Amino acid sequence: MEDLQNMEENQKSPMSKGEKVLLVFGALVVLLLFYITLDANKYRAEVRVIEGAGAVGVNPTTELLDFGDLSRGTSAVRRVSIENETGIRMWIGVVRLGSITDLLRLDKNYFVLQGHTNERIEFTVYMPASGEVGTMYSGRVFVFRIPIGW
Repeated sequence: MEDLQNMEENQKSPMSKGEKVLLVFGALVVLLLFYITLDANKYRAEVRVIEGAGAVGVNPTTELLDFGDLSRGTSAVRRVSIENETGIRMWIGVVRLGSITDLLRLDKNYFVLQGHTNERIEFTVYMPASGEVGTMYSGRVFVFRIPIGW
């Protein structure tokens, strides 16, 4: 009976100061990750392999990184402009996911963008000889912008 009373007392005890600090820190980390995810520019990226020598079909769009149709041995370039209209420096990071990841190269990644400036990131897809005709390589590109104070 005493064990049952001790268990009930232990369950009702308030959180210690260390537990509260840990809980607040965890909540701040979750909120920061949520903010970072919301502030990311998200792009769909795709390219289709076509038959032929040197054949390229590019789709002019600004909403996604559409590299169009590429035959083996050809490449296409798309650019994304990042503007920092605030006076706060931003850490920029690009994450690529999906089947297009191995084909997609970028000229800069993980850099600091000064306040009131802009940069352009250049994405290049090169279709290797091993590209299977008719295959659509696709994925997502996330451009994260995280304010930094140092």
